Amino acid sequence: MKKKSIPELDKLFQEIGTYRKSSELKELFEFVKKFPQIAPYNAMLIHIQKPGSKYIATASEWDRRFNRKINPGARPLVILRPFGPVSFVFELMDTYGKDPFPEKLLNPFKIEGEISDFVFRRLADNLRSDGILYSEPDRGASSAGFIQTGDHSNEMKMVKGNKEMWLQVLYNMVVNRAHPKETRFATILHELGHMYCGHLGTPNPKWWEDRRWLDLNEREFEAECVCWLVCERMGIKNPSAEYLSGYLNDNDQIPDISIDTVLKAVAIIETMINGKKDPRKEIILRTIELKKS
Repeated sequence: MKKKSIPELDKLFQEIGTYRKSSELKELFEFVKKFPQIAPYNAMLIHIQKPGSKYIATASEWDRRFNRKINPGARPLVILRPFGPVSFVFELMDTYGKDPFPEKLLNPFKIEGEISDFVFRRLADNLRSDGILYSEPDRGASSAGFIQTGDHSNEMKMVKGNKEMWLQVLYNMVVNRAHPKETRFATILHELGHMYCGHLGTPNPKWWEDRRWLDLNEREFEAECVCWLVCERMGIKNPSAEYLSGYLNDNDQIPDISIDTVLKAVAIIETMINGKKDPRKEIILRTIELKKS
């Protein structure tokens, strides 16, 4: 299958050799996990510009939240802004103030190892917004789960407010009900990593790229990276840690993956975890107004 276009950021990394070594990728991911308050893509941009950064905020946020001012002559860092071009932020060492900076913000999460029922249910419910039909049958202990393209003639229901929406099924995700909740959560993340990284193709090129041309090693590495980053940024037990740690310790170079794609996949999943996600309009087959009882 013919390879598609390479994101500009990945082209840059290839040309200058950045993040191709295992040690460099490990450093980047450890950095990105320390900034759960900003999008993973923006955390990477900060790492490119100022790798030693500990905490970043806009000038107004430094003043309002921390009573700190910007050092004269300090150089701003550039990040992307939702629905706009860019925002300018400053790192902790580029500020001054009388009040000590809260130490807990420099290490925002400790590993708890548990996921709440509410967060798990919200992620599972939001799967339907991208046409994923989710099920939890009993399977053998060695089978965690899988995702595959579904029968597009099938439908599933989603209720939002006073509306009942019938959505087209694009994918089937099966997760082993016999496994603990944290394992099932990580399995969902891993399978979503495959989907959003384009390993199963794409229903619409505007949603994400078709990247079925990757080999098995590259696909698995990307999916594990997605799972690792989401878990680490949430501060929960991370089943991908052993795989990634083993690979990065045993191999000097990483597989030919797209860091750009991995970070964008993480951002999509974090949106699904943190709030309600509306279904894509392209998969809404019909909507029924529910009568008030």
